[in-house]
Amino acid sequence: MKRVIFFGTPLFAKEVLERLVRSYEVLAVVTQPDRPFGRKKELRASEVKEFALSLKLPCFQPERLDHLLLERLAQYRPDFFVIVAFGQIFPKAFLDFCPCINLHTSILPKLRGASPMQEMILQDRKEFGVSAMLMEEGLDCGEVLGISCLGTKEDLNLPRLSCLLAQLGAELLMRVLRDYSSLAPLRQIHCDASMCKKIKKEEGEIDFYSAREIFVRFLAFFPWPGIFLKSGLKILACEVAKMEGEHSLGEILEVDSCGVFVGCKKGILKILEVQPPSKSKMSALDYLRGKHLGVGDIFC
Repeated sequence: MKRVIFFGTPLFAKEVLERLVRSYEVLAVVTQPDRPFGRKKELRASEVKEFALSLKLPCFQPERLDHLLLERLAQYRPDFFVIVAFGQIFPKAFLDFCPCINLHTSILPKLRGASPMQEMILQDRKEFGVSAMLMEEGLDCGEVLGISCLGTKEDLNLPRLSCLLAQLGAELLMRVLRDYSSLAPLRQIHCDASMCKKIKKEEGEIDFYSAREIFVRFLAFFPWPGIFLKSGLKILACEVAKMEGEHSLGEILEVDSCGVFVGCKKGILKILEVQPPSKSKMSALDYLRGKHLGVGDIFC
């Protein structure tokens, strides 16, 4: 049985690890240090760490990957390092030690970088994918060992897409590890590469320009940073009522028992649930009543 050391941090990586441990000998796990979380800033372990400890796997949490850690990992005599959303740059010494196989959530060379799943949603795609890559120095530029694609007609938010791609990626990793010695790695065409950046909170701010664009942003930025108006009002649930038609930006066009129909430069957005700054979430209807807003007013 092939021997693996797993590097990963968030829920996506944990879901891949769950599948990996059923088929391969996972010798140890490397994940990010516990980080402050929530308003109380209490230290919180990563999902990968919690899962590893439940299996009594050795778990390392380095601030950075250095030669001391590599010496400790070398004692396990792994055949592979498997990396899934780990969150640190791999030094050359690690890349040279054994094959480092990274699962990346796009069809490389497109969307290298930190937020490929969000970017695929923002581009309103209906085809997604994962790539298994043999890591080398540089950002997501190594030779590709395998690709799997996911086609869907459904509008997927980030958690749902993450779950589906974790399942798809785990199966891809299984095949790559099984067939590694017979694979012919494919060099990426670097001139075809595109990049995506780390998501910042301010990217969640919206105006009422396009109903579809707002909804797509809602899908991509759920649960963080979410979408919100300049006033700080968070929109927690919404849907596209109409794709076309030109309206005054933010005008309340109609109200029914479920939500508020708000006009956009292109289309109509139906807002179902909101959260004002420093208040609890509430239905859009309760929000209108509290603000004394009605049809013809601007939703703000």
